Amino acid sequence: MGDLRWRAPEPAEAWDGVLDATEWPNRCPQGESSMGAGGPISEDCLYVNVVTAAETAGEKRPVMVFFHGGGLTSGTGNSTTFNHPMLSTKGVVTVTVNSRLGPIGYLAHPELSDETDYNSGNYGTLDLKASLEWVRDNIEAFGGDLDNVTIFGESGGGTKTISQKATPMARDLFDAAIVESGSALVSEQRITMLDDSEAKGEELAAELGADSLEAMRTASWQDIIKAGDEVGFRANVVVDGNVLPKPVSEMFANGEQAQVPLIVGANEGESSLTSSVPLMGNLHSASGAPTYLYNFTHLPMGWRDEEGCVAFHGLELTYVFGAVPNGLQSRTTQFLAGSGGCSVKVPAHDDQDLWLAERAAEIWASFAKDGNPSVPGLIDWLPYGEQDNVYLDIGIPLEMKDNIEGSYVRPNVENPRF
Repeated sequence: MGDLRWRAPEPAEAWDGVLDATEWPNRCPQGESSMGAGGPISEDCLYVNVVTAAETAGEKRPVMVFFHGGGLTSGTGNSTTFNHPMLSTKGVVTVTVNSRLGPIGYLAHPELSDETDYNSGNYGTLDLKASLEWVRDNIEAFGGDLDNVTIFGESGGGTKTISQKATPMARDLFDAAIVESGSALVSEQRITMLDDSEAKGEELAAELGADSLEAMRTASWQDIIKAGDEVGFRANVVVDGNVLPKPVSEMFANGEQAQVPLIVGANEGESSLTSSVPLMGNLHSASGAPTYLYNFTHLPMGWRDEEGCVAFHGLELTYVFGAVPNGLQSRTTQFLAGSGGCSVKVPAHDDQDLWLAERAAEIWASFAKDGNPSVPGLIDWLPYGEQDNVYLDIGIPLEMKDNIEGSYVRPNVENPRF
């Protein structure tokens, strides 16, 4: 990408004729070991995928823009799970986003900061904003409503979602948000101050053997990622005074985030990822914006009678996107070494799993339509507040419960070995 590396994204150039979109687009530079990825790796990676059931432009269907997980370091929107047609059958248009990752997306350096106020380590965050601008300018052609956009993401994608809620630059580009297992940003776990980020960038440049920005920009992305690994580079959102004016916790405490309806939650067995859910619920609801909390507790059929099994990291994605059974198997394989606490066994599925997938998609789509996740005849999802410590238990049955803090499991198990 040459001179475009470590700069704000630019609008895509128009093309003539028909664009061949029958293959996955490029995914952004990352370690080659990333699992379940589609598409080749290239720095030319700022692409979106659109899933729609609209038959004509101008149908004004609600739009759901998904930011993938991977800790700001890996992953892609190029996934059959994330682009499953289930949500489109519920009346929404789904957009999945690829954005810059790792040191390509979040490297700060004093010389970069001197170039412009926006060259300060938040290129991935700017990419997400650019994707929302693309949606604003183009989604009507796919039957979407540019005035009704919900952003959502899981794990690192939840961090990305919060970054868009926090940056003033994206404030008018979306109307609701869902954070799945990714609220750590609000507790400062994925935040770095600019001085610290620039110091780490200088370490990376030294490891790379680059004594100038020109040398850094001409190095291969593979060498940059390798140098980042050597110096312990961790991709974080940077408090730079521009893209992110203040720490996220401070912005939320002051009510300076985007005041839009929010769903936030985690899965029952995600341990440390669950602690920031009530914190974010308290901060966001205090601003007066509708806030809805959940705990995903459902287990697929093959695990329901297995001792120690709990809903692990990422499991809810299979149900929200309606990707049972294939998504269930791939997500299980991907996260089996995590906190699930189960033996190495890919779970089977049954009618309960298919039922919950339909219902979860309905709930997420209902929220996208009007900012209210309640579905008549299914569930009346009550908002969370200081006086109403309520949340939705996403299992069978779907059930409103009290005390979100006490609902998550802290498993004391060793990770299974293959």
